[in-house]
Amino acid sequence: MVEILCPHCEEEIELDDDASGEFACPYCEGEFEWNTSEDESTEEYYRPQFDLSAINPVAVAQVVLVGISIIALWMCFGADPLYTVTLTDEEISQGVEFTYSADTMTMYNIYGLNGDFKYTYMIDYLTNLNQECLQFTGEKCEGIDGMIDGMEAWDSAGNTYQVMMLIALISMILMIVLRTTSILYDQAVFDMPVGAAYLVELIGKGMYYFACITWFFAIVMHMILSPVASSPLGLGNGDLESSGYVGAVLFGLVYSLLGAAIHAGLSFAPLGE
Repeated sequence: MVEILCPHCEEEIELDDDASGEFACPYCEGEFEWNTSEDESTEEYYRPQFDLSAINPVAVAQVVLVGISIIALWMCFGADPLYTVTLTDEEISQGVEFTYSADTMTMYNIYGLNGDFKYTYMIDYLTNLNQECLQFTGEKCEGIDGMIDGMEAWDSAGNTYQVMMLIALISMILMIVLRTTSILYDQAVFDMPVGAAYLVELIGKGMYYFACITWFFAIVMHMILSPVASSPLGLGNGDLESSGYVGAVLFGLVYSLLGAAIHAGLSFAPLGE
């Protein structure tokens, strides 16, 4: 037997002659090492090496796909304008472009208005013009009823678009929160009931598809509800040069379906070792 002093409380401790390793003092319960080499004592404190082979390419592809989806979704949500109409005019060499966003449109010298105005403002303004026409001429102004109907349609389409796009964006954010929660649970960072963990995992995976579907229908509903004017609702007398949805909206229409399909395909790909 060999007698040593505890490095913590300095009480005498008896150990076997060939004892080695880590021990706990019977007096103070402090831990200490005895008769170990330097390599053995520092073995558990090695610096972990980054292993590229541990990276799962399928998981990386899904993360990249989700990242691109969030950026594209935000671009569609904030797209201004959503729809454009360009007219040529002999008096204006560069032509005139009318733009329609979710809640505003551009005006060019129409009944004394120029610039961007909300649809609701235009509806009230044109309604008052009709009342003035009735008051002074006994008849409504020509074409104003059709313009009011068009403004109301654009306003309804824009409101629907904004609400559904906001739901899609919130769903994307919620997906990230739930997926992160599942990863932390798997890594034993915190605990939760097994049923709750399964529900979080299931909803987290489904939220991406729900967001993409909502995103797709937001654009489709806007196309159905809006007049998609072949001319800007009687605003201007020039010849139609071009009209249609802007690139961000058309890209979102395709990507909202393509992204969900690719994500689903990656879910069935082998994860590897």
